[in-house]
Amino acid sequence: MQELHRFKKISLPREFLACQGRGERMFFGLNDEEKMLRKSVRDMFKNKNTIEHVRSFMEDQTISQDMQKLLSDQGLLGIIDLDGSGEDGKGIVNAILVAQEAGRHLLTYPLLETMVGVSALKTCSNHSSLVNEIENGKKSLTIAWVNIDAKARKTDHGYSLDGTLREVPFAKDADVILANVRVLGKGRTPDEEETLVVINPKSTNLVIRDANSIDLTYPLYDISLLNYHLDESAIVKGVGMGRGKYLMDQMRKLGALLLSAELVGCAERALYDTVEYTKQRTQFGKVIGSFQAMKHMAADMYLKVESGKAAVEYAAWALDSDNEEADLAISIAKSYTSNAGIQVCGDAIQMHGGIGFTWENDMHLFFKRARRSAAVLGDSYFHHENIAKVAIDEFEDRPVARKNAVKLVEV
Repeated sequence: MQELHRFKKISLPREFLACQGRGERMFFGLNDEEKMLRKSVRDMFKNKNTIEHVRSFMEDQTISQDMQKLLSDQGLLGIIDLDGSGEDGKGIVNAILVAQEAGRHLLTYPLLETMVGVSALKTCSNHSSLVNEIENGKKSLTIAWVNIDAKARKTDHGYSLDGTLREVPFAKDADVILANVRVLGKGRTPDEEETLVVINPKSTNLVIRDANSIDLTYPLYDISLLNYHLDESAIVKGVGMGRGKYLMDQMRKLGALLLSAELVGCAERALYDTVEYTKQRTQFGKVIGSFQAMKHMAADMYLKVESGKAAVEYAAWALDSDNEEADLAISIAKSYTSNAGIQVCGDAIQMHGGIGFTWENDMHLFFKRARRSAAVLGDSYFHHENIAKVAIDEFEDRPVARKNAVKLVEV
């Protein structure tokens, strides 16, 4: 990956493009309001989502109503606006700052799914009342990212939905689930039949089973649907005709970016906690942080965290400003932070020595969160393939490449 530079964020993307055309070099970063938001969210999670709260959640894995109300009161649940009508544009830069802090403190709430899901529901005026209920903390929302075979068929009173949704975060306690399902006959291809729908997890026509996720701080569930009734009010942006696929693609891109930000926050917390530990732990009469090998490892970890942070911030700017490189930037950010997050958290365990492998030590919680986040919405291999496709397409478009292309003929 090419070297990524930290730039200062400007208020209008067109100013950047104009200066770019003149050959000037702009410098992005966080403005004072964004720094204030990051600090306030960090302080809030530090007090309200301590490691004691996290370990307590792991015992019963029930969504905290207090945390839901707190997030609602702070206005964090509906922070993203995909149509960009807010005064902060789409709010994606603010969202990645919140996601980083969620990863830093192992937040035990589906904040990422809520921010992404609400942004999708806002595009449909028929769900404005549901959006208000979620933003006001009256209902919790999650997203079924993986649809195995869920299909809906037309009936006399709406649609009947059958199939399986896999690895749905916090599904047991959520009040609303957003899922992308095929509505048979509503498109010429399976992709065109895809439709985004609102599902009530409290219905008796579905069964929720624990998926036994490795990360106990972020529980996943499998959902089986049998003759589940869907009426027109559950449809988001209309039935079929590719609307659902387009919306889910947008949600997946946004979700991958926020997961990248979570991975950065998780890795940064693991790094800083480990460095503090090495300043206190002694071996052979010396503080282990003074050993050259430990310094080298910490320096490599710091480089990975800062590089991931730069990749995420650039991808957020690209998506927020509708830059043509947004998809590529998101794939770069997700592929890099997936590998870096796992590596940093794994090295943190190693730097702790034997105690780092015990249940009582917290490092394994960060490692498991990084493992889960890295696998969701495309792992590093998936996004490396996306990057390779872009690179190959650009190379093939060059005149030299076309001139020197090897043509195969039948013999």
